[in-house]
Amino acid sequence: MIYKLFIRPVFFLFNPELAHDIIFFIISKFTFIYPLFRLIFSPKENWEEIEINGVKFRNRLGIAAGLDKEAVAIRFFDAVGFSHIEIGTVTPLPQPGNDKPRLFRLKKDKALINRMGFNNSGADAINQNILKAKKHLKKGFAVGVNIGKNKATPLETAYSDYEICLGKLYDAADYFTVNISSPNTEGLRELQGENYLDELLGKISEKNKSLAAEKNIRQKSIFLKIAPDLTPEEIEMIYILASKHELTGIAATNTTITRNNLIENTEESGGLSGKPLKGMSDNILKQLKELNDGNTFHKMYLIGSGGVFTKTDYRDKLICGADLVQVYTGYIYEGNRIIKNIFK
Repeated sequence: MIYKLFIRPVFFLFNPELAHDIIFFIISKFTFIYPLFRLIFSPKENWEEIEINGVKFRNRLGIAAGLDKEAVAIRFFDAVGFSHIEIGTVTPLPQPGNDKPRLFRLKKDKALINRMGFNNSGADAINQNILKAKKHLKKGFAVGVNIGKNKATPLETAYSDYEICLGKLYDAADYFTVNISSPNTEGLRELQGENYLDELLGKISEKNKSLAAEKNIRQKSIFLKIAPDLTPEEIEMIYILASKHELTGIAATNTTITRNNLIENTEESGGLSGKPLKGMSDNILKQLKELNDGNTFHKMYLIGSGGVFTKTDYRDKLICGADLVQVYTGYIYEGNRIIKNIFK
């Protein structure tokens, strides 16, 4: 309640990206108050642990990619009670992303529009940030890494960027998510097409196997993050290819380029997240669950993301087939109480 009445109104006076940078600077520096955050916000009741490919999650709720691009607030999200965070999207080389302004609030819709463009400091720097944070994490908190291609890399050789990210971050990541569905890198969503996707997933799967064999460890879980704007036929094709290459699962979904049923008028381009996305992502989860139910070769774990603000939203994702649920925009609007409200 304090967040909604006092803290959020103050930060909502600022440009969204500036507000984000201020908050993350504060929470990354004031680590001495993390035990207090753990005491206030982290619930201990109604947690349902889950294990995926040897990685334990103390509950099913985590932070989606995009919120902590630089891996500077991992310990904070562990302290307030989440079970995992996805860092990134991370690219092999540093890149500045798209021109500012590139993040916008639609307050009446409880939504955000972003066209960030994979701004990050590159795989090497982020790898070091993750390894440093993991020395302090509590049991049952996992760090995933969302990986993508650099803007300048042609689609024909995009697989090499994903392979590089796997190699550089393999020791730091508990799992990986392959991002081919952001609308903010030109042409990226074309990788969801069958011609590109079959080769891409094959290369990633082989790289995963070779790295695990080289290090004599279990293969890392690989998830594929897809767009909410796909047709049922495209979703089935993607599912079949992901199953063929024995990926761990699919994350549904990324942001949408549609602007249906919004209260606020906007002409800003980019990916829309928040409340307006929930129905779209739920429907895709349902289709993936149906495909999973009929799959006798290789069933996959599902991550549900899009429009989670309340306990009901969270339960809807589970009912639609999600094994893990992630929040981003809901966290911006609800604050740290979101996790306690979901699990109370």
